[in-house]
Order: sequence, then structure tokens, then C-alpha cells
Amino acid sequence: MIIYLHGSRGTGKSVLARGLADKLGAHLLSKEELHRVLFPRDGHPLSEEKDGWLCDLLLQATAWNLDIEPTRTIVLDAQRAGRTAEVVGLLRFSRALGQELHVVECVHPGRESERRPRSRRCQPVEGHLDAVPRDRTHLVDMSAPASAALQIALSCLGAPTRVEPSHDGSQGPDGVRAAMSEAH
Repeated sequence: MIIYLHGSRGTGKSVLARGLADKLGAHLLSKEELHRVLFPRDGHPLSEEKDGWLCDLLLQATAWNLDIEPTRTIVLDAQRAGRTAEVVGLLRFSRALGQELHVVECVHPGRESERRPRSRRCQPVEGHLDAVPRDRTHLVDMSAPASAALQIALSCLGAPTRVEPSHDGSQGPDGVRAAMSEAH
């Protein structure tokens, strides 16, 4: 299973990603951490080119980890809300790997005016995530204490399951590479 977290800066994505990885025994892949490790003295905002390159590395690491251990859960802490068009590519990528994709959108009403969750419960994400099955898109209000937000996210995700690879011709190494290029 691949759990993809996204949301605006400062919503608490990384805190939730670490909590999910810990509670699920999952492997956490973080673009921010990768950037920090590979470019320790780079204090500049990511360029589009570097951002895409780092995302490619995360997707390659995801594919390699799941090739070695297909039952592993991967938590991807990779994008901000402005990059949501890539979710459709991530869905193709996960299907090419034979993995279920869950998208968790982190919102914090006090810090971000464009989204106002109706409650502190998990809710399906609207609009741009229509390609992802509604039972696999989740909205988590991060204004709750971190432990409560983690419990909400865990309840949304349910038990980790594995799906069979799609039979649309995208499976195999070439299909995975094609899906990776669409996902970033």
C-alpha cells in the first residue's frame, strides 16, 4: 500500500507522515528529508527541475522497496497542495506496482483559508482527486492535537490491503517507468 500525504506548507503533513509510518510499521519517504540529506547547504526554495528530480528519486525508491517487499506500506511525504494534478499519475503508478493508493490531504483551517473541513472526522477529498476511489481519499483536520489527527488518519485508512496489478498493459518495468514519469 502507498499512502500519499499532501497539503499546504505548515499543515503538519510531516508530523502525520512520521506518526503513520511508526504506527503502521511503514517505510517513510520524504522529499524534504531527501532534499536536506542530498543538499545540506541549499537554503533556497526548490526549483521545478530539482523538485521533479527529487520526486523521481522517491518514486524509484518506492518501486524498489515494493519490488523487494510487496507487502510493505510506503508513506510518501512528497508534495504540497499545489501539485495535486500529479495524483492521477500516482494512481497509475500504484496500479502498475499492484499497490493500493490512499491519498491523505492535511488541512489546518487556522493556517489555510482555502479549505474548511466540515468536522474533525475524515472525509473524502473533493474535486481534483476524483480519479482516486472515494474510499481511498481522506481529509484530516490537523488543527486537532497530533495524536488525535493520527488516530483519525489511522481510522480512515483501515487495514492495509494489497491489490492485484492492473491488466491495462502498464505492468512490468516499462509500465512502472511510464507511470513514474506521469506521477511527477
